[in-house]
Amino acid sequence: MAKECYYCGFKDPMPFTCKFCGKSFCYNHRLPESHNCTGLALLKERVHEGGISYPYPKEPVSRRTRENVPGKLMTALSVIKSNYSLTILVIAIVSFFLQGIPGYFTYFALSPSDMIYQPLKFAINLITHIFLHGSPMHIIFNMMFLFFFGPELERRIGGKKFLIVFFLSGIIAAIGYSSWSIFVLKSSTPAVGASGALFGIFACLAILAPYIQVYIFFIPMKITHALVLFAVVDLLFLGGTTSGLITQDIVARSAHLSGAVAGLVMGKKIKESGRYQR
Repeated sequence: MAKECYYCGFKDPMPFTCKFCGKSFCYNHRLPESHNCTGLALLKERVHEGGISYPYPKEPVSRRTRENVPGKLMTALSVIKSNYSLTILVIAIVSFFLQGIPGYFTYFALSPSDMIYQPLKFAINLITHIFLHGSPMHIIFNMMFLFFFGPELERRIGGKKFLIVFFLSGIIAAIGYSSWSIFVLKSSTPAVGASGALFGIFACLAILAPYIQVYIFFIPMKITHALVLFAVVDLLFLGGTTSGLITQDIVARSAHLSGAVAGLVMGKKIKESGRYQR
């Protein structure tokens, strides 16, 4: 079951219990030195005063009990509910299967022309388009990206700030894509997917933890270098693809760049405030 870290308050789906003080802590503060363990300090005093040769408390031997299916299901639900990254991932997967319903995809997709002709629908689709995907490979790639980088950012800034970064990046990415499509490309190709929001997460994480190493086509590089590489590729192909007399931004590179800029700005603000786990 997920528990709040006694030190920082983060709801970790797999908390650690300190064997010295008995409190629950997240991954970052699981070590006694990381949470200024009072139990360890008392133990050291007793060792020093009494000359105890065994410095660590002996753990009782207990038999592992098998957890039944409902218990495992409840544990899984608890993990998902306590981690906003996983919650978003599950919603996106469910939404992908609902796309088989007639009219579902069309209504919730982001159409740039709606910004002028149907502003209310456009405002709704600024969020709903994030949970739609055009193909199985599209959602697999995006959800893998979210699975690996989402929890890393959420662990550092907390769930509420993570949601702000994710959705604000997605909204700004959608506005950037729509503006670019209408006023530059003169096109109104609908857009779906969480790519803009995920680029915001990636950029924010690159600001807060630039030492993280990632692998791009099995080549190791720093997360900051990977972000620059993605940005350069998007800039090179930002002109779009010409189909007949219409130029389209099929890959929504303008959304990627807009989301990345939003993530960079929010990451810088969070870093200046100092309210994140280093």
